[in-house]
Amino acid sequence: MELLNSKLVNKIEYPVKVLQFGEGNFLRGFVDWMINKANNKDQFKGSVRIVQPLENGLVNLLNNQDGLYTLISQGLQKGEVVREKEIISCIEKGVNPYTDYNNYIESAKIPELRFIISNTTEAGIAYNPGEK
Repeated sequence: MELLNSKLVNKIEYPVKVLQFGEGNFLRGFVDWMINKANNKDQFKGSVRIVQPLENGLVNLLNNQDGLYTLISQGLQKGEVVREKEIISCIEKGVNPYTDYNNYIESAKIPELRFIISNTTEAGIAYNPGEK
């Protein structure tokens, strides 16, 4: 199976308006899904830059697919069973601060940035007096 990429999907490039700490399933399947829905209705016109909170995170997998991934939703809607597949395209890219610290710092300086979102667990947040 071919990986998702910008050549297969018509991905609209929007300015980064959201800096998101965490790349887990909840943020991608809920928050980013809502941003994607708003973009599809021309109501937000922004993208998300993800910061990987743990050293061995997932942003390399997202970046390998140009920030694209498939979300599968299933459940009941008006009493009927539904199962939908949707390609989420609002991720601009992911940044690993452990390997690209300067890009991480520059992410906070994006002029269009309006929102910071985090769902990082206590495992991803630790004080280390030796770090910057």
